[in-house]
Order: sequence, then structure tokens, then C-alpha cells
Amino acid sequence: MGMQSGILYFDRRPTPPAPADGRVEPGLWMTDDHDDLWCGRASGAGRSHPPAGWAITWDGRIDNRDDLLLRLGSRVTAFPSDAAVALALVERWGVDGLAHLVGDWSLAIRDCRRRTLHLARDWMGARPLYYCVDPHFVAWSTSLGDLALRCGRAGRLTDAFAAGFMTIRPAPCVTPYEDIGAVPPGTCLSISADGAQQRRRFWRLEPGRIRYPRLADYEEHLRMLWREAVVSRMETRETIWAELSGGLDSSSVVCMADRALRSAWSPARAIRLVSHATLRSPEGDERRFIAEVERQAGVASEIVAVEDHQTCTDPEVAWVTPHALKGVGLACVRRVRGEGGRLVLSGRMGDAVMGCQPDNSVAVLDDLARGDVVRALLNLRLWSRATRKPFVELAWRLALPGWERPAETGIALLTPRLRILARSPAPAPPLQAFRRSKRELARMVLGYAHGARLDIPLLPPGIVYACPFTHRPLVEFMLAIPGEQVSAPGETRALMRRAFAGFVPPRILRRVSKGYYPPAAFRAAREMAASLAAPERLDCVERGWIDPEGLRAALRALTDGSGETGADIHSVLRLEAWLRARRDLPAIPRREEVNSHAVLNA
Repeated sequence: MGMQSGILYFDRRPTPPAPADGRVEPGLWMTDDHDDLWCGRASGAGRSHPPAGWAITWDGRIDNRDDLLLRLGSRVTAFPSDAAVALALVERWGVDGLAHLVGDWSLAIRDCRRRTLHLARDWMGARPLYYCVDPHFVAWSTSLGDLALRCGRAGRLTDAFAAGFMTIRPAPCVTPYEDIGAVPPGTCLSISADGAQQRRRFWRLEPGRIRYPRLADYEEHLRMLWREAVVSRMETRETIWAELSGGLDSSSVVCMADRALRSAWSPARAIRLVSHATLRSPEGDERRFIAEVERQAGVASEIVAVEDHQTCTDPEVAWVTPHALKGVGLACVRRVRGEGGRLVLSGRMGDAVMGCQPDNSVAVLDDLARGDVVRALLNLRLWSRATRKPFVELAWRLALPGWERPAETGIALLTPRLRILARSPAPAPPLQAFRRSKRELARMVLGYAHGARLDIPLLPPGIVYACPFTHRPLVEFMLAIPGEQVSAPGETRALMRRAFAGFVPPRILRRVSKGYYPPAAFRAAREMAASLAAPERLDCVERGWIDPEGLRAALRALTDGSGETGADIHSVLRLEAWLRARRDLPAIPRREEVNSHAVLNA
């Protein structure tokens, strides 16, 4: 992940450093991985000058460059950078032009003539961007910790974040720190010269309709999009790494990446694999499935044991947020960085996109929409047998959608004050435009986007995770085809299994579930819970976030073996570990009265 940051003073005060000739917009400083970039010029050699009156910093990758260059024509030079392409789109169509960008990106654009700053990121929020608006300035950065320290907010924590963290429903724009927010995915945040903010959603998932006469047409289309999704994330001459869990999603990523290298579709040097496994928990040990992919790709995976890295943390980022990468995930990243790797392919979001719902009986609504009542009843009977649910129950659910209420995880352990915040209704993704048979799939996909779930976990610097399942054309295709193609009775991911049969090992394609990890997580949670101090002495209790009596009862149930998997306890443990990491780091300001103007120029 690249680094970009900046600050804009509303009173246009000087901001060091500055070019020797001083010909910059007063009060503005912007920088990224390449060089300090000033409005209308670059402060160092080797950077193309932006058009007069504009400045941009950029972190990301554009997957549809060739198409955009055709559309922009003479507005860009012969070999423009990705930043130049993005800026040309905004010049021509305003911030709505950002909707044409397909890829993973975040950016900051300064329109000096209108004295407006634009902060935006892609539809899924694959690249982070945080901001802080003060009466005197606006500052932004791709590093949450850097921004909190520069703006003097590192010692000011918010109750709203703790409430959202415990309920596993965090708002995408809420961070642990007062006055610091995350730019929502698919949204441009515009800040004027007087500090006024305006949010404009430049992209929405528009439901389409695709219906082919043959099953083979769906399979061919999916293979084409999958190749595009993986290869577009391999545009590097370095060695690429990929996560391999042995499941269908990560295996599909690795197998297509291997095919891309063998066919010279990518300039990458090679591919290496990293996996984690529960070596002392047979029910979660996936090494036999990992071996299937290893044999096909001819590459041995680096196996990292889950049990050996339960307490692994990174002090440099552990204080920033409880979402900081830790445990076996951090151990895998360290293994990659230790070998000089920077790019990691991941199968995240595959479950949401490819139809992993065992009960997809809503697909019969497509039959009803076509007026084929007999076929709808026959298919509903097949779903009743496949799911072992009564026919009447399935029919009732279709007639009254939304009657099942999700459980409120973690609320019971919060104090009454935070329970009110936790139960505040979060804006739900708009699903009315989608046909009923696809609303559940759209809800899961948009849940990732609206919840900015790819911001979690917070990664150490120098590592980029690329997720092919977030490829926008792929997602749009899966939402446009008939529901019966996505998942069939008794066969989840029906289309995916048929389309990928030529390059994914058969044993992987036949899998209907992954390893069972809760026992290992339960044992680890019990060990950590047993080592906790008395609830009254915990930092999260002293702050008024966690109810000590509710926590004591939950801990007793967990250590006695009568609890479930201890997910709510695990959230408390993560909150407490985060607060302790902050307590042990002297660099964090302790006082509330922070002179933010002094630290901003540091």
C-alpha cells in the first residue's frame, strides 16, 4: 500500500517544507510515495506536472486504463500515470468521473481555482484514506496512526467506536479517534475553503439483467471475468505472494495466478504461497487440501501454525486500533516481508460474491417473475429437500421477506450508555432496485462496501492485499445473472464449480465446507480469559465501555466450558489488548489539551 498525506490550512498560512522559489498555493502541502506534489507543479524531478490549478496524490491501481485512455483522447499525454488519468476524469466530468475508475485506489485532489479539496476512494474501499477536519485546517493520510499523532487526537478515544466494535457492526466512517473519520467507499468528500463538507456518492451498484440460452455461456463469461480479475492484480515484475487456505476461494485465486504465469499473461517473476493451519486441531487442519493446490502449481506453501502465534503483535501499529493485524495473520505478513514480498493475492469476499448460501430458495422468484408457477413450485420442493426445511417454511419466508431478525452480538457486555449507541440504527444498503432473488447476495456484497470491511484488519506498512473477488465487473455479472445459476439445490457456488473445472483441482471443487475452526478459537479464548485480571481492573471497564458484572458472568461461562465459542469475550480481549498497547507506548499524548497546530507541521 502506498502512502499519501497532506494538510490544508483554511487561513493559507505557510506550510514547510516548500520549494525554494516559494511558488506554491499558500497553506497547502501534499505528498505521496513519489514526491511532494504542489498545485500546478512537482517539487522534484521525474513527476509529470499536473494541469495548472490542480494537484493530486494517488495510491492505487487502475484496471481499465486502456478504455479510459480511449474515452479521454487528447486530454491526456501519450503515457500518463494512473494519477494523471484520474485527474483527467475529474477535469472532464467532475467528481462523478471517478465512477469510471475500475480498480483499487484512494486519492486526494486539490482544485485550487475553486479552493476545494476532494478526498475519495474506490467502490469497495480497498485502499484506506482518513481525514481530520478542524476549525483551522483539514488533514488527511492513508495511515490512521500517522494522522492521529499529527492532529493531536491520539489520546482522544470515542465511545461510538467501542460500541460498534463490540457489536461487529462498525460504521465505515467511524474511527477510534475524535474528529477523525474514514472516507466512505464509493464517495467523494469535498471540503471548501471555509471548512464546509459535502459528500457525494459517485458510484452505486446498478442491477443489470443477463440471461443466456446455454449454461456454457455463463461459464465462459465467468472464466473471462475471473482471468481479468486475477491478472489485473498481477501487473508487477516482482514475485507475487498468495494466501492459500485450501478452500475454494483462495485455491481459485492461486490456480488462475499460476495459469497466468505459465501463459505469460502477467510480467510477474513468480508466485509464492503462504498458509496458516491449526496443526494441533485436526478439525481445522487444511493441509491435505493445501497439498492439492501445491501439486498443481508446483509450489510449496509456507505453513504457519496458528497455535504458535496466538499472541503475535506489532508494537508499531497495535496501539492504533483493535483492528490491527495480529496473531497468525501478522506472522504470515512477516514471513512475506522477510522474503522481500509486497503484494499478496487474497480470496477475501469470495463467499459473498460467488453464492455460498446453502439456502438460495429465493431463486424461485425468478420463475415467478416469468409467470412459470409450476417450475417455481417444483424448484421450491427441491430446495426443501436440499435444505431439509419444510416446504411451508420456505414459502412463508418468500412471502414475508425480512421476518428473521439477526442476533445482537456483543451488546449484553456493554454498559447501558454504550448499548444506546450500539442499537442506533445504521443506514442499510439500498436494495429496492434489486430483484428479490438477488437481494441477499446484494446485501452481502454491499455490506462489504458500505461497511468498508476491507479496512479490517489494519495492515503493517509496505504490504498490499489484492482481492480479485472485489473486481467490479465480476460482482456486477454475478448480480445480473439468474439466481438459479449462482447456487442450485444441494450445490452452493454451482456456476463457479462448473466454470472453474478446467484449472482448479477436482478435490477442491467437490468441497462443500471448510475446516472447523471454532474449537481452536474456543481453546485460545479460554486460555486468555483465564489469565485476565479481575474485571474491575480492566481498562475497558474503567473507561465505562464494558459492564463488569456481565463480563464476569460471561468469563465464568467460558472458563467452565458452558459458553459457546466466546466471540463476545474475544472482542473484549481485543479491546483490552489494544488499550494496554496504548498504555505501554509513551509516544501517545496523555493530555487532552493538545496543541494540534504545533504537531501538524512536525
